[in-house]
Amino acid sequence: MTILILAFFCAVVFSWAMMPMLSTYAKKVGLVDHPDNKRKLHQTAIPMVGGISLFISVLVMVPLAASIGLTFKPFFQSVHEILFGWIPVDFGRRSLRVSPVDYRELTGLAIGSAILVFVGILDDRYQIRGRQKLFGQIVATTVLILFGFHFSEIAIAGFHFKFQIFSVFFVYAWVLAAINSVNLLDGADGIAGSIGVIMSLALSMMAVYTGQMLNALVAIVIAGALLGFLRYNFPPAKVYLGDTGSMLIGFLLAAIAIRCTSKQGSAFAFFAPVAFLAIPFIDTAAAIIRRRLTGRSIFAVDRGHLHHSLMKQGYSPKIALLWVVALSAMTAVGGILSFVNEQSEYALVSIGLVVLIMLTSKIFGVAEYQLVTRKAASVAKSVLSLNQNVQQSSVHVQGSRDWQADWGRLCEYADQENLKELTLDLNAPWLHESFHATRKNSEATEGGGTYWKAQIPLLTAGRYFGRIEVKGANDADHHSIITSLLNFAGELESSLVEAGPAPKSDSPKEDAVADSASQESAGAPTSI
Repeated sequence: MTILILAFFCAVVFSWAMMPMLSTYAKKVGLVDHPDNKRKLHQTAIPMVGGISLFISVLVMVPLAASIGLTFKPFFQSVHEILFGWIPVDFGRRSLRVSPVDYRELTGLAIGSAILVFVGILDDRYQIRGRQKLFGQIVATTVLILFGFHFSEIAIAGFHFKFQIFSVFFVYAWVLAAINSVNLLDGADGIAGSIGVIMSLALSMMAVYTGQMLNALVAIVIAGALLGFLRYNFPPAKVYLGDTGSMLIGFLLAAIAIRCTSKQGSAFAFFAPVAFLAIPFIDTAAAIIRRRLTGRSIFAVDRGHLHHSLMKQGYSPKIALLWVVALSAMTAVGGILSFVNEQSEYALVSIGLVVLIMLTSKIFGVAEYQLVTRKAASVAKSVLSLNQNVQQSSVHVQGSRDWQADWGRLCEYADQENLKELTLDLNAPWLHESFHATRKNSEATEGGGTYWKAQIPLLTAGRYFGRIEVKGANDADHHSIITSLLNFAGELESSLVEAGPAPKSDSPKEDAVADSASQESAGAPTSI
């Protein structure tokens, strides 16, 4: 235990001391996030070296601390007896040991981390494509698998399920989900780093409890390195993690979680790390729901993440960070209790309690909840063949502007032209506005026949911010309808131009992502 405390503080100091030197070098080679007065609105170029600092700290401090701990094991046991003699410790069970399997797996972890850091640096410096980043993540995960990372089996309600060959797919799913969940959540100062500290400390405690001192050492060094980095990343940030750091945090913690739980084979051992990563997972799941149920690409940019929602509630960046830390700590405690008491219910209840708090306090997830319930209601009505000629729904995903008047005009026009379907989807992240509405008229099918479809893109100042989709009967005057919708689209575009420039960004990383959306051509009428 003493060597863990020493390793933690050494990692804090080592990471903290490296930061000025790395920042200076990053500015020389261009590894910085430049302001562009469009998406990146911070005042000066910010070095993106948090991930490099984390990688070097773990690569240096873990072998060094392990060597010292093994060499002077009797000394550290004596120190522990003097300082923490009141804590009963079985040194036979909780002594630091390194087996050939440990050497192999940690070598694989180092190689996989190096690959991911290389990919992250390329992205931070040159902004590579998402598919290229995903390929790098898959390669890094493949290295873990080749070096022995796997899940053996899980026991639930007395039944044992052996993973066997499916272990490979499970490892891919777990590691890639962890990498990208933490990466998506890294949109405001201090968020990803703080969650990383909480998760790694929780993993360290879990590893100590089961006598896996080497895993505890790796996890606590990660926590120390991130704490040293947070000295420079706390709002307002002087240094960013970059994709290098956010991906590396998820990768390292996912790998250590596999090492801590792969030999346990119990449901509580599986759900404990899920609870540790619950906040990134919840945020990612909400983003996927939000984007898919509004017909957008899951890679589309928006301002609907947890930190965005907190800031839109009026919280300052520091208070928003404290909210995220408190919620993460709650699920971490649930995960630890689940492991200690060997009952997965603690982890599941802590996750459910956090979701309930976010929904009831309306700090996150309300729009996603509305989208899911309305989609479920629509499906239920369709399955039960309930007699509703017109089904209409709208969700103000985020923002304060009243879009209902615009939507009401569209609905009146849809009635006038007897349109089969109509969709208005608006997403202007630079204005913190997002609105989605749909309307379906089953009566429009009574004449039989086929239908035409059209999609009208909405753009302003060179930015795509949404679309109008329409489906009408073949016997309708489609030229007139599309022309009218084009006129309406022009009015919406003009109104956003008049709204003024983007506000100061609270999420420079996400603002750096190009707005992406597929734009199909649609043809014709105007004037509503």
